Amino acid sequence: MKSTILKTCVVGILCMLISAPVIAQEDELKKLAGFIDFGDLSATYGEPKISINIGGTLLQFVGVMSENSNPETSEIMSQLKGVRVFGYPIADDPSVAKEKFSEVKSTLKSKGWEPVVQVNEADEQVLIYMKMNGSNMEGMTVMTVDEEDVMFINIIGKLDPKQLGKVMDGLDVDIDGAIDLD
Repeated sequence: MKSTILKTCVVGILCMLISAPVIAQEDELKKLAGFIDFGDLSATYGEPKISINIGGTLLQFVGVMSENSNPETSEIMSQLKGVRVFGYPIADDPSVAKEKFSEVKSTLKSKGWEPVVQVNEADEQVLIYMKMNGSNMEGMTVMTVDEEDVMFINIIGKLDPKQLGKVMDGLDVDIDGAIDLD
């Protein structure tokens, strides 16, 4: 009995210690101009099918690791503070996702984000917004929604617009084609 309680306490303490840096990292990202809060669609759609939340420490690590083999990627990664990707399958009820999509779009506009790409078709919407500070890009958000999936992508940190395609390729994000959640 005491052994089980002790194990439970140790596991609980370890979980708190491990999760604290992740929570702190998310809180730090929220303070940056390039961060956008997408909200949470889990109540409607369950856990996201795609969930990527990479903070500055891991991005710095990737930058250092690629320094010799790909100095360009290393430079790009050293400027990033975070990458967040959330994707949900919504075929059963796309209305909630479409409402959240519109809500985030309004938030982006109200916070001074600039629309760069807008595709509005009957069955699909794609939006790309950039957060600019003079000639410096501090963040980019890509959102897509159709009758089957919704995808939210937020890249936080200093981005050189000339290198934007390289960042997307380096993160294996295809903004030209649909990101298949199946």
